[in-house]
Amino acid sequence: MRKLWWVGAIVLVVLLGVFIHWRRKPAETFSGSTTPVARAATRRHIDPPPAISLQINRANELTLYRGTPMVITVSIVNHRAMIADAQEKSNRVYIEQLRSAADHGELPRERVDAQIARMDLAPEVSSINLGEDTAPWHSFLHLSERLPDGTKRPLAWATKVVQPPAAKRVTLDANTSAELTLAIEPPVASQIAAGDYEVVAALDVPANGSMKSGTWTGQSWSEPVKLTVQEKPARLTAGDAEKLDLHFANYFYEVANFPEATRQAQAALATNPKSISADIVLGEIKRAQGDLAGALEVFQKATVEFYKQNPHAYEPPTLLLSRISDLQEKLEDPGPKVASSR
Repeated sequence: MRKLWWVGAIVLVVLLGVFIHWRRKPAETFSGSTTPVARAATRRHIDPPPAISLQINRANELTLYRGTPMVITVSIVNHRAMIADAQEKSNRVYIEQLRSAADHGELPRERVDAQIARMDLAPEVSSINLGEDTAPWHSFLHLSERLPDGTKRPLAWATKVVQPPAAKRVTLDANTSAELTLAIEPPVASQIAAGDYEVVAALDVPANGSMKSGTWTGQSWSEPVKLTVQEKPARLTAGDAEKLDLHFANYFYEVANFPEATRQAQAALATNPKSISADIVLGEIKRAQGDLAGALEVFQKATVEFYKQNPHAYEPPTLLLSRISDLQEKLEDPGPKVASSR
């Protein structure tokens, strides 16, 4: 009798195990299919901060003589959205390759479907809303000097907005950015003491309840631009004279003083007839003034000079080639020709 009890207990345990196993199996069979159906997973959501970059005279580290004007460019992007967009485009190509491999029997269909399902779970990145009608996004931008001890203080140099942004509000996504250009004029630059400086930009939007829901608030800093200001020597080398003329040419171009910008670029060319940078400035001036044929000629000349100086260049002169393509397209268009925006 005791032996029968043990046999019954063992049978009961086995049956209980089978029942539990059956209960744990997902309800995955449809129309006789034996393929497991994975439980739906959710995509991770990311609310990124804006990424800020800063340049002075198109550089992250530079040396200037006292009195040299500065063009300060602050750019704001949704870096995480740009990365996610690039990854999505890459994934689309990869998915096509995977499906093609499955169609040709090169990979198991189940394995391909599982890989695609994993790729579909890439994080979803939100856009970033900046500014309001009563508080434009650029009003929250500030420039500071970072001191050797790491502390920051407001930049003491007077800056001038070159051209106020047209939009007070901006939404940053993978394809949209925001940019503000400021200038430090020659009289102000002449008052800056010689020395080493680190300049940073910050977007500082206080979370004090004044901004509408959905508008980004917080603080984001750029990497510093390292600037050295030196006294101008009595005599300049040809290379330094060319650089100085180009700094002035670019400054006058940005503030739309095209006659003075042309004079400074031509001075750089007089010092160095092979100056590609000077030709680029002249081409941009002609383009801004609506002289498309003249701009095309200058950009083509600069491109020829680039390949003379860099016959084995690994990377092409993308700016020049882009300008040439754009101008050729506009010149072939029979429509009216107007001055292009900078």
